[in-house]
Amino acid sequence: MNKFIVSLLGFFVISSACHRDRFNLALPNTDLTLTDIAYGDDPSQKMDVFLPANRTVQTKIIVYLHGGSWYTGDKGEARETAINFQKKGYAFISMNYRLTQMPTNINPAQMQDIKKALDFISNKYLQWIITGNRICLFGGSSGAHLSLLYAYKYPEDKRVKAVVSVSGPVDLTDSNMRNTVFKTYREAFVGCKLSDNREAWLEASPSNYLSENCVPTVFIQGTQDNIVPFHQVVSAYNLLKAYGVNTKLLLYQGVGHDLSEENPEIFSNLENFVDSAYP
Repeated sequence: MNKFIVSLLGFFVISSACHRDRFNLALPNTDLTLTDIAYGDDPSQKMDVFLPANRTVQTKIIVYLHGGSWYTGDKGEARETAINFQKKGYAFISMNYRLTQMPTNINPAQMQDIKKALDFISNKYLQWIITGNRICLFGGSSGAHLSLLYAYKYPEDKRVKAVVSVSGPVDLTDSNMRNTVFKTYREAFVGCKLSDNREAWLEASPSNYLSENCVPTVFIQGTQDNIVPFHQVVSAYNLLKAYGVNTKLLLYQGVGHDLSEENPEIFSNLENFVDSAYP
């Protein structure tokens, strides 16, 4: 066979395969998992995407931010939770963000990462066949703090409809947060000591932005948390309720900062909350 014809046939086979892969990506009748998708140029700006079967452009999105004191952690910690929500019909996206291992990655670097990730997701809604503006931010520990901070600080981002905090600090200035190691991590996140710039610490605290404009929120906290005093979330909950915000508080008696043993119940409560928090 003529070499030109062979090359031409090979081109069409490759083109057809590439086209088929792109087409399959958009098929909504089966679930689809995409890992290490870059939403920005920094090596930390990656996400894992869990798309459910039978999704539509109305399928809700849960964006998860991992814990680790802003210094460590990885999006992979949420894989089991992601699969559970994927099976329930949600699009679950677990994102990495810039960590304070690099001293330049202080607040608001993580806020910028969240916005960049949400912009990326919104631009993918037709390809992934999910909603572009029905998003719940969900985090654990420092990831919960980042979720609350973004949701409350930027109410103009109407894509965020709800926020879920598991063991998340609300007020970084709280003198009752006596864990000395966590104090060091807080200083690394804010970029200074509290005594040097209290205003910077307030700007980095979700409690500074509580108002009637806050999105529906659920706080999940253990009463024996030795890192984040549970009275923080009780105070935030009470204030949000006074503002008329749809808010839930789930306290686990005698449980510490790690709520992993309560995961089945937490998963059920989160599903109920996301279902009811916004249409």
